[in-house]
Amino acid sequence: MKGLDQIENDRGTYLLLLELEKTQKIKPGRLAEADFKKGMYIYVGRARKELKTRIRRHIRKEKKRFWHIDYLLLKSKVREIWTKENFFDECQTASRIQDLLPSPSPVHKGFGSSDCRCPGHLFPISSSKRKVRLLLQKMGFQRVAFNEN
Repeated sequence: MKGLDQIENDRGTYLLLLELEKTQKIKPGRLAEADFKKGMYIYVGRARKELKTRIRRHIRKEKKRFWHIDYLLLKSKVREIWTKENFFDECQTASRIQDLLPSPSPVHKGFGSSDCRCPGHLFPISSSKRKVRLLLQKMGFQRVAFNEN
């Protein structure tokens, strides 16, 4: 596992594995308020440049809320980060995750996908971490070590 500073190509697709410790209502930006259930989630994102900066921003609690994920990150904890450098098809990644995980429905229609036609880029995880990790490795993603703030 490499560290965040060891990312060589500072662009690509990233995945955040998040934990929400209790069920709560969250209003992600302009999307409607919804119940987000306690548990683990996987979020698919992309950075055409400054991947490390984007990930560091996601880890920080203090920030201006801009993306849908910012609103969920206020209430959840980032448990793992995965990257695939120089790969920009977050829609293909979301689709593949949707096909391969037992809980394939996006959590909130349009979450993280306002600039594409995907139903969403945030999915609940009901599989074991081990199974999810194996799936992400098969998809070509690498786990990134980071310090939680």
